[in-house]
Amino acid sequence: MGELLFIATTVFVAYVVFVVLAEKKDVSNPEKPEIAKAEANKPVVMEKSEKIAPPSTVVKSAAKKPARSKPAAARPVTVNGSIKNPKTGEVAKIPASYSFAKRWIKDALVEEGLLEKVYKNNELDDDTTARIHAALQQLKAMEKYS
Repeated sequence: MGELLFIATTVFVAYVVFVVLAEKKDVSNPEKPEIAKAEANKPVVMEKSEKIAPPSTVVKSAAKKPARSKPAAARPVTVNGSIKNPKTGEVAKIPASYSFAKRWIKDALVEEGLLEKVYKNNELDDDTTARIHAALQQLKAMEKYS
């Protein structure tokens, strides 16, 4: 019972502090709400010099703007030591270890006939690793992946 009374008192005190701080913010800038209320109630009057352009003029002026052309280099530029996935356009660095190569790189090595299959980590030995590094260099040299 004492715990419930403590929690209720704490919530009440927090509410009172919140309300008092909110009132202090309103009191510090009393002119702004009055100005905003006065402007909201004021009717809008347009002078003769303020004419609204007909909708057809607005559409025509928007249509006259020249279309922006894309830059000449639409193909992403690859950094030395990286290759580009021709299907998605993703650019990835050539990994130092076959284990950390992205899946699409491993699949590309097989698709191009540079490797027989996608190797698992437990199948990697010195001979296989040497063949993989040579295949990665050949893949990097291909125009399709650069």
